[in-house]
Amino acid sequence: MVYQNIINLLKNRLNSSIYNVGDLLPSEKELAALYDVSRNTLRKALKTLEEEGMIERRHGSGTYLRNKHFQASLTHLDSFTEIARNEGKTPTSQILKFELQRASDDIATSLRVSHGEPVYYAKRLRFIDNIAMQVEETWLSASRFPDLTIAHMKNSKFAYIENECGVKILGCYESIQPILPSPEVAQLLHISALDPIVRMQTQAVDEQQNPIDYSILYTNMFEFQVKYFLPRKATTGSQVRRASR
Repeated sequence: MVYQNIINLLKNRLNSSIYNVGDLLPSEKELAALYDVSRNTLRKALKTLEEEGMIERRHGSGTYLRNKHFQASLTHLDSFTEIARNEGKTPTSQILKFELQRASDDIATSLRVSHGEPVYYAKRLRFIDNIAMQVEETWLSASRFPDLTIAHMKNSKFAYIENECGVKILGCYESIQPILPSPEVAQLLHISALDPIVRMQTQAVDEQQNPIDYSILYTNMFEFQVKYFLPRKATTGSQVRRASR
């Protein structure tokens, strides 16, 4: 649908640093010209954003940004659940699949287990305030986490690992790339298969740098935006001299 693409473009623009909550948006005529669509298509998109509580249309005054969609700033590793709760939002998960699998070569390498060793596989659809944000596929060693259940995966995986298993999570390696979603992922996230999403491969490690899990995340970047602050490691004089050679 053309108007759904306009919704996503508007969300991207309104969630950017260009606008602050309370700002007046351009007129319908200006926005229709900007996105090269009819006024009717634009009005349909604006009506959806109004129903979602993102904008407010005041008769005789204009359209104002009422609320930005989910955004958070991170200075350290937080789980999906922690990110949402820190922003005063409600996270939930729908378990799409939970089963024991035999580790493939790739999964065995990622988890440092033997090929064919039992691993848990979970596929979750993650929501914040009932809005679909992320599809997650994750694998964990069944021998290391034998008590893992669907109930754990409906809540916080990190909470189970740290609080119930006593495993300290040192940090997480992440690899990020933009992709087009598969038809299944697009349907789950309520977006077009032509809308780009973020694919992230992650691996949490413990204090001995042993892998804890391996996950692939598909994130609706029109709804779920997280800013990272990564402090720069102090550089010693010797390091500076070596770098300048």
